[in-house]
Amino acid sequence: MIRMKWCKLIASVLCLSLITGCWDRSELNDIAFVLAAGIDLAENGQAEVTLQIALPTEMPSTMQGGRGGKRTVLVVSEKGRDGADILHKLQKRLSRQIFFGHRAVVIIGEKYARHGIDQFLDTLLRAPGSRYNSYFLTANGTTAKQALQTQYMLEAIPAIALKKMQLTGLGLSVKMDEFLDELSSSGRSPVTGALKAYNSKSEDGVLNIDEVAVYQENKLVGFLTPNEKKILIWRRGKLERSKMTAQVEPKVKGFKGTVGIEIMKAKADLRTKINNGMPEVTIVFKAKAKVLENDTRLDLSKGKNLKLVQSKFAGEIEGLIKSTLKHAQKQLKADIFGIGEELHIQHASYWKQNKDQWKDIYPGVPVTVQIDVKIQRTGRIQSPVYPKK
Repeated sequence: MIRMKWCKLIASVLCLSLITGCWDRSELNDIAFVLAAGIDLAENGQAEVTLQIALPTEMPSTMQGGRGGKRTVLVVSEKGRDGADILHKLQKRLSRQIFFGHRAVVIIGEKYARHGIDQFLDTLLRAPGSRYNSYFLTANGTTAKQALQTQYMLEAIPAIALKKMQLTGLGLSVKMDEFLDELSSSGRSPVTGALKAYNSKSEDGVLNIDEVAVYQENKLVGFLTPNEKKILIWRRGKLERSKMTAQVEPKVKGFKGTVGIEIMKAKADLRTKINNGMPEVTIVFKAKAKVLENDTRLDLSKGKNLKLVQSKFAGEIEGLIKSTLKHAQKQLKADIFGIGEELHIQHASYWKQNKDQWKDIYPGVPVTVQIDVKIQRTGRIQSPVYPKK
């Protein structure tokens, strides 16, 4: 019995000796938290990486938003042959260990994006601490470095401002894993939000994500306008508070003749068929809207007037869809609507035979558009302030 007790005691001591604590722990004071990162093409053909790092002493008061009058972030840049070389140079300049676990935004400079982003993606994917739910943006008319150096009035940390802007639903929000899925698909061209940064004469600048960057495989091929962006968002089913204005009547004294609406629900379905060995596509767009502004003499409580307004908006949307498709098919040659994916689903045998030639087939695919717009709400008043007599 005594021998058994001694055996248990020795075993317990041996077990306790193996519990040595966190041998590889990292203290907060030893970590540099990267909130945003960007990459540009340098003049000598090298890559330039820029990191926006939060200053820890300012974090408690600034994470809630607002400007505290003090410096809140450190922006550092380095050039090199590849991502590993650049990160090594950046780490040598910092007293704390670079940590990407809190990175919210990744920005690709326009020149670098047009050059090809394979090398950068390889670095992102291989890094163990790299988050795939970071928002992916492409700089438009500027560099990623300039964008990350731009101060912002409403948020102490610019990266938080960019993240919140992506969460509003008003722009195109694409995360890294979504971009990678589209990049690996042969039936859809990848896209990202397009970021513009303006440095004003005052201390703070302006950040705007109102366009779309379109990629063909791994290279940027162009941008969609804000109106074209609406069509793409509707197709993706990510619509929130999208507004439109249409010219319903001729402009007369006291009235612009326009009606403004907010689209509450929208759905754009693709229907495909094979005709004589060639695909044909029909886009069926349905939307439900409410009136925000009536600057006409029409009384919208009357059925004929409401039908007129619905018809005008149907025409506007049809024209916008056709112009967006023309831009994507003829100029960018990028399948942003995922027509190839729908062919894969609806006509698997055709897709299997022609997927390798899809880039050549896609620009010539005929597309028909069907529009159905229903205005369900006209507001608290039905007739204008000065109705038509």
